[in-house]
Order: sequence, then C-alpha cells, then structure tokens
Amino acid sequence: MKKSKLGVFIVGIYLLISIAAAIYAATCNGMFCGLVLVGPVMPWPFLLEGIVKNSYPLYFVLVALNSVILYFVGLGLSRIFSSQAN
Repeated sequence: MKKSKLGVFIVGIYLLISIAAAIYAATCNGMFCGLVLVGPVMPWPFLLEGIVKNSYPLYFVLVALNSVILYFVGLGLSRIFSSQAN
C-alpha cells in the first residue's frame, strides 16, 4: 500500500492539537477545563453518549481511531488529486 504524505501530514496536525488539548485540560485550574477534550474526539461523545466519561485512556483510544480515519481521508484526497493531475 502506498504511503500518503497528505494523510501523514493531516494526522500529524491532528495529533499536535489533541496532545495540546490534553495538556491544557490536565493543567487547567478552572471550571469546564475538560470540555476542551470534546473537540478532538468528535463525533464520538455524541455517538457514545452514556459510555464516554472523563477518562484519558478512552480519550487516547478515540484520538487513535480518529487518526486512522483521518489518514484514510488524506489517502483518498491524495488519490483524487493525483488522478486529476494526470
């Protein structure tokens, strides 16, 4: 399988944002600090409404799942762009 540079780039940006959100939520001292963790794991908080709690292991599992999905989105986009260039 061909490695997608666009997919790796998209996943890299996503992981940087997810890690920054986790660090912010862990070091924040105010109300609703954990709310910042909802953004990077969208749409899973709505689909798994009763299951998702404030849990960092579950957060990183959902981030990994979103990373795989975003990689394949990048792979698809790179294939579309390369087929249009030819």
